[in-house]
Amino acid sequence: MSSAPEVEILLATFNGDRFLNEQIDSILAQDYKNIRISARDDGSSDNTVAILNQYASRYPDRFRILPSNRGTGNAKFNFLRLIEASTADYICFSDQDDVWLPDKVSNTQIEMQRLESLWGKDAPLLVFTDLKVVDDKLTITQESFWAHMRIDPGSIDNFALMLVQSVVTGCTAMVNRGLLDLSLQLPEEASMHDRWVALLASAMGKSGAVKTPTVLYRQHDQNVLGAAAPTRTRSLLQSLWRPAVLQKHAAQWMASQRQAVALFRLHAPELTAEKRKLLEAYLRCERSRNPFVRIALFFRYGFYYAGIMPNLLTILHLCSSRRDEVKAL
Repeated sequence: MSSAPEVEILLATFNGDRFLNEQIDSILAQDYKNIRISARDDGSSDNTVAILNQYASRYPDRFRILPSNRGTGNAKFNFLRLIEASTADYICFSDQDDVWLPDKVSNTQIEMQRLESLWGKDAPLLVFTDLKVVDDKLTITQESFWAHMRIDPGSIDNFALMLVQSVVTGCTAMVNRGLLDLSLQLPEEASMHDRWVALLASAMGKSGAVKTPTVLYRQHDQNVLGAAAPTRTRSLLQSLWRPAVLQKHAAQWMASQRQAVALFRLHAPELTAEKRKLLEAYLRCERSRNPFVRIALFFRYGFYYAGIMPNLLTILHLCSSRRDEVKAL
């Protein structure tokens, strides 16, 4: 029996038979050996369940399948069922179509131990890493997902930025029991499980980033989320005034606002005074009836996206006199 702490891999599946074997094999081949996989299927109609059953039969001590009487219809809530059933002190989220490099778990566990030495094992802790972007045949198209998407991993500590957009890719993340327990309250308003977990870590915990890519992030025609290149400035300038562009960005902003409402509702008393003030300012940035107040709050507290053009789109949205969606917050 390994003396290293057990790491539980939460594998959420849905119609993933095309790449699932490669993903599971890459997890079982990790150089960190004290690993257990917990899988839950969300109502697949292909061979996914049969593949899961094969691994559960071959590796009864390392692979378990959670019962799923009916699908949740959403990857976020499929992962929530896995979170609720998890028992280990450390867990990693796994998509069904990537490939993990052999040292993924060991590298993230080393960083987790460093965080624990600084902040203690009871603190809510998150570790995440860079990725290599690959096509459906695992040919590398981008050596660094962070460089490709212009992501600064240090922004995890910038709570203002994390309110508007996340820098964490869930399939790279390891969280400890302290952060996992906070995540059990996964609200309807959370856009995805990993974005919610990252927001909690920024608001109430501590994080560490591993700069080495640990995952082959597969891009194919069935990705739920992917690694689309940032829109070029010129094309955005050309389409800046198109209603569809403004509406799409406004929808993203409003989704982050609804998530912020949920964070306030569930955890406001636990936030530091500084972060609670910042969260309240973010909500006022959308709710105020005065567009000058909205713009002033945006600049004063730095609720910025990465990139010039998304911020221009946000300013246009905040200047709008139409506040129909605010009533839903």
